[in-house]
Order: sequence, then C-alpha cells, then structure tokens
Amino acid sequence: MAGWTLTGAAAAFWYGIVLAGLGSNGLGAGASWGLLAVGMAALTWTVRRRGGRVLTIAGLAVSFLALGVGWESLHLLRLSESPLAQLRARTVRVTGSMASDPRARAVGWTATVSVDLVELMGSGGSSVIRTHDALWVEGRGEVPRIGEGDRIEAVGLLTSTRGSFGEFLRQRGLAGALQADRVIRRGPPSSWLVRAADALRSTLARSLRRVLPRHDAGLVMGLALGDTSMIDARTDEDFRATGLSHLTAVSGENVAMFLAPIMGLGMLAGLGRRGRLTLGLGATAFFVVLTRAEPSVLRAALMAGLTMLGVFLGRPRSPPAIVGAAVLLLIGLDPTLVYAIGFQLSVAATVGMALLAGPFAERLRFLPRWLALAAGTTLGAQAGVTPLLLYHFGVVPTVTLPANLLAFPAVGPGMILGLAAAAVGLAVRPAGALIGLAALLPLSYLQGLADRLARSPLPSLTSNPGGLLTLAGGLAAVVLLAWLVRARPRLRGPVLVSIAVVVPLFVWSSALGAGSPSTLTITFFDVGQGDAALVRSPAGAAILIDGGPDPEEVARKLAALGVRRLDLMVATHPHADHVAGLPAVLTRFPVGLAIDPGCPGDSPYYADFLRAVRDHHVPFQHPGPGTVLRVGDVRLDVLGPERCFTGTNSDPNNDSMILRVSDGWATVLFPGDAEQPSQTDLLRDDSPELVTLVLKVPHHGGDTSLPTFFEAVHGRVAVVSVGPNRYGHPVPGVLAELAADGMRVYRTDRSGDVTVTFAHGQVFVSPAHG
Repeated sequence: MAGWTLTGAAAAFWYGIVLAGLGSNGLGAGASWGLLAVGMAALTWTVRRRGGRVLTIAGLAVSFLALGVGWESLHLLRLSESPLAQLRARTVRVTGSMASDPRARAVGWTATVSVDLVELMGSGGSSVIRTHDALWVEGRGEVPRIGEGDRIEAVGLLTSTRGSFGEFLRQRGLAGALQADRVIRRGPPSSWLVRAADALRSTLARSLRRVLPRHDAGLVMGLALGDTSMIDARTDEDFRATGLSHLTAVSGENVAMFLAPIMGLGMLAGLGRRGRLTLGLGATAFFVVLTRAEPSVLRAALMAGLTMLGVFLGRPRSPPAIVGAAVLLLIGLDPTLVYAIGFQLSVAATVGMALLAGPFAERLRFLPRWLALAAGTTLGAQAGVTPLLLYHFGVVPTVTLPANLLAFPAVGPGMILGLAAAAVGLAVRPAGALIGLAALLPLSYLQGLADRLARSPLPSLTSNPGGLLTLAGGLAAVVLLAWLVRARPRLRGPVLVSIAVVVPLFVWSSALGAGSPSTLTITFFDVGQGDAALVRSPAGAAILIDGGPDPEEVARKLAALGVRRLDLMVATHPHADHVAGLPAVLTRFPVGLAIDPGCPGDSPYYADFLRAVRDHHVPFQHPGPGTVLRVGDVRLDVLGPERCFTGTNSDPNNDSMILRVSDGWATVLFPGDAEQPSQTDLLRDDSPELVTLVLKVPHHGGDTSLPTFFEAVHGRVAVVSVGPNRYGHPVPGVLAELAADGMRVYRTDRSGDVTVTFAHGQVFVSPAHG
C-alpha cells in the first residue's frame, strides 16, 4: 500500500483547504504562515524519523492538513485584498481576457474574466489599477459573440459579494462580480498557442460538419475534445439520463489516444528518450489548451506527464502514487479545484478504478478478457463517483452500469473513425464522407442506446442531497467494498446479512416513502428563483406544474421521490425559470399529456420545451378558461388566462395558466406568475374557484399582485417559491399582506422543499428544513 501514501497526503491537503474555506477570509496572514511552518516542520520530522506505519500515517495527515489550511487561508486573504473586492458599488471599466465562454441563464448571461486593468469611471486623478484577479460578469440581453481567451473590455457596476453569493465566488477564486452594461471584444487571444488551438478546433468542427450529419459531428467533438456545443439537445439529455455524459468529458483515454500517434511518429523519426519525453510533454500541454483546460483534463494530462517522467527516469510509479501526486500538485496550484464537481468526480473515478478495477476484473474471469477489464473499470469508476453523486444530486440511475458496458465497444471506433473522416475530408471530401459512413454505425448506436435507456424502468439510488452523513457513509461503503474485494476476508453469515440489509436501507432511505400518498400531496420544490411543484394523489395521479430554472434538478428530485411516470405536465408560461427543467423530465419519464396557455413565447428555453414535447411524441393541448381536466381522482379547473396579453409590463407573466387543483375539499391555487392585469380579470369574474386552502404565491412574492386578490383567495397556507435574486423577491409588503389575510407563509429559499398534505379538515405543512 506504499503507493497510496501520496493519495492519502493529497486527501489530507484537500480536507485542509475545505476547512479553511469555512471561514470567509481565512485565518489572517500571521496564522496562515504559522500553519505552513508547522506543517513543514511536522512533515520534515515525519520523513526523517521513519517510525512505525501508524505514526508515519498520522504525521503525514497532520502535516498536509496544516499545509492545506494555511495555503487556502493565504489564498482567501489575497482574494479579500484584491482591488476588485475593495471597489464595491463603483462603476468601472475592466480590460482582460475571457476565462470562460459566456453562458446563457434564465435572464441574460454570465461569464468569468481574467482582469488586467481596472479603471474607475468618473474619478479624478490616477484611476487605473493593475491586477491579476478573476471576475464574475453577468449581463442582460443576448449572449455576446465572444469566446474563451478573447481580449475584452467591459463597463459596469461592481456589486456586493456577501452571503451565499460571496461564498460561491470565493470557491471559484473570483474576487468580485460585475453587472455589465456593455462588453466589447478587443481582439483574439494574446497567446499564439491558444490561437493555434482555437484554429484547430474550428477546422476540425468545420470538417466534421462537411462529412457527417450535424448531430453526429457534434457527438464526435464531444467524445474527442469534450466540446458539447454542437451536440443535439436531445442527445445531450439522453446521455445525462443514462450516466453516459462522462463520455463527452475528456479523460485519460482521450489523452492516451491523442498521444499514441504523436509518440509513434517520434519513434519513427528516431528521437531519443529525452526527445520523446519533450515531445510527449509538449503534446500533452497542447492538448490541455486544445480542450480548454477543463478540470478533468488537467488531472488526466498531469497524470500522463508524471507517468512519462517516471519512465524516462527509470522509476515508474503505481497508479495510486501518480493520481495522488497529480491531485496534490493541482490543488496546490489552484485550491479552488476542490470545489469543482467535475474535478471531484474525475479524481473519485480514477481512485475507484485504481482500487477496484483489477479485483473486479479477476472476479469476472468467465467473461472474455477485454470485456472483463471493461466491466471492472466501469464498476470501479462507478463505485468511486457514487457517493459524490448522491451527495451533490441525491440520485444515481442504476441504468448507468448497463449503459456504460453496452456503450464501451462503440466509443473508441466512433471517435477514431469520426476524426479520421474529418482529417481525410480536409484533403478529399468524398473520401472523408466515405469514412464518415463507417463512423455513423457506432455513433448512431451510441445515440440510440442512450435514447432507449433514458426511460429505463430500472430504479435509481437516492439519498438526501447535501447530507454529510450520506457522503461519509458512501465513502465508508467504498472503502469496505475495496477491502472485501482486495483482501477477500472470510466473513461469517451474520456479518454478510447485516451488510446486505443495512447498505440498501442507507442508500434508499429517502425513497422508502415512494408510492401513492394516503391524501392529496403537493411538493413545492426548492429550485432557486423559479417554480416547480409535484401533485400526487391516493389514486396514483402524478402531475408536474412547471420545471424550474435548472436543466436537471427537477428530474433528479422526481427520481428521488420514486416517481416513474407523469400523467400531466403543465408549463404555466414560457419563462426559463418555469420551463428550463422540463426537457430533462420529458426525456426521463413517460408523460401522458402536456399543456400550456398557447400564448407566444420567444424564450430559447421554451423552444427547447416544445422541441422535447415533439421529439417524445407527447400529446400537447392549450386548454382555455372553463376547461376541467380530470387526472384520476384529481380535478384541475383552468381559470385563466382569458386572453394572450399585449402591452403589459410582462406579457408572458400575465399569460400564465391559472389552475385550481382539488381532490374533494382539498384545494390549491397555482396562478403561475400572473400579475395585476390577469388578476383583475379573475376578480372581475368573481369566480368562486379563487377561494382555496393553499396558494402558490404569484411571481415569487414580487410586488405585482393586488391585495384584493389575496383577500379573494382567503387561504390558510401560502408558499413562495423563491431563491437568491437581485429583484428583492419576496417583497416584505406582500409577505405582510399574506399574513394579514390569515395565511401561514413558507419560503422555499428558507424551508427547502415544502410538502403540503390534507387530512381531517386540516392542512399540514412539512418543510425540508427551517
């Protein structure tokens, strides 16, 4: 186990970084340097003393823990002292390079920028400050046509970075946030290497589109370079649903396939050991730039470099030692990597393979050798990442294992033939297209496999996301599994029975209550600044009203609750914070009927929803006011909108479908984001259906509702679906009006998922927390 020493040291250093991050600004300069000194002294003492194994392990753990805390504290201190952090509430002009591609969000876009210069607008005297810090930038309107590495200039307001948003920025190494009024591209990347890599990516993408259908070309770009920008939205979602999305994230396999022909050419050219090492390291560095230095790429590339260096020096190291050294170096250079989920999963998968791939393959000797190795690798990687997936997302589809095993034979041929088609197509397009025909077989197989398995009836492993007990228990289970398959201990019958009983209960704890509830049950999901609610009934009806702003979250929550199908899906209106999560749900769950108001919407997220409805052949209707829908024992009355609005403050909000959901005396009103014009129509009609026991508060509690609307509802419970936002939602005045009308108010940003049930004439509310 000597090879695991560096892995243990990296784990201790990682934990020290996390501990230091619990404080907003670290420990201060003096304490930080003191901890670094203590850590180095303890490390020196441990190495020189050469005591017993237990003492050595304890000394290394303490040493690297102290080094991690001290190092991260200095990092946090530097961020807090950055000019970008000091200039809050100031209008500035920043000059720098795009550190990421801009990404669309529910409203506007976001990106990160590496800043070189900060100019204070309207200040006197010297107003230019030089810095080398990164900045979070957000803007409204369309996503600007600029890419990672481009030189840009942005003008806007540096905003406050306190609270949860400040923690979000610190964990990403960002010194501040800028609300950009305008962003101007000033030129291409300043580095010739980045420009060369971008040119190669563009050339490859163009050639692939010439010799392959667009969706197949996009899949090749994902398999080869981790570039998912060209992948068809449905294929992307299918890959996520089946646990195949890691295939479009660059890993060690991609690095190896890139290096193999280059090193072969080096040998043919007669390069010596030193020349081959230089060529290999240079090619690896270029591959990192080519793939935009994603966290998983950094891990794989550094492991490849360390492996080549060990062979060159005549001192090859074991995989555990290499992964430990790579992680230690990377988080030492950039402590924020410990918070990157992609990096966490990449490291966990690699450790899982190092621990379990070989032993699993040995136990699968009845299979062909190549298949046993593939299965052992898949099982080891999945075991490594499962605790993290349960911690972050609360659900792991069990279809992942068969999907990966079935996909394995097609990944290599699909990627190699696709790249060969693109390369040949640059010179002779017909020849490239001919090779492309051969590539279509494995590529079509992969897409068809993901599509078929996306709605697999296999259950999912579930847990409560964010629980430290889940993470600790999952990691302990992996360690126990590694001991069982590597040491092959003889276990007595009662021990085996205990393991067989306790582990499933722990993993499936949150799904034990799955199935039809005994009474009408409404779960208002905590999805941040957006809406999503699940209606379930004793007869088994399942209705989803809106899908929240996150593309994946609601689908995961449904799986965690044991939902297998939806009878009805409602999109109240086209805004992203209500429909962005619906395509994933349509991919993973059979849906009997989808409805919306039928009013126009130009949101790209709404277009994705409509496309998903068509792709999955779901019946689609636009029921108007007065329509009554029955789903099992649940009745839905459509109360609005009476018309599609034009000229209001927010036409899409006023176009919201307004539903009254009932099962006997139990009633809930879902008004979407309906504002005062739509509410005026309802009040004018004096509809008795407005009186309900539970109200989903319109528009996240914004100041867009009529007090008389709340009075007409006359409810007992009001639920505000809201998250961190810059709009002041929920407005204190609205909360006061709800309370004055006798309603108990619950907020998803404070209470988490809010579950409402009805029994014996009473309304019972069960918040997830708070």
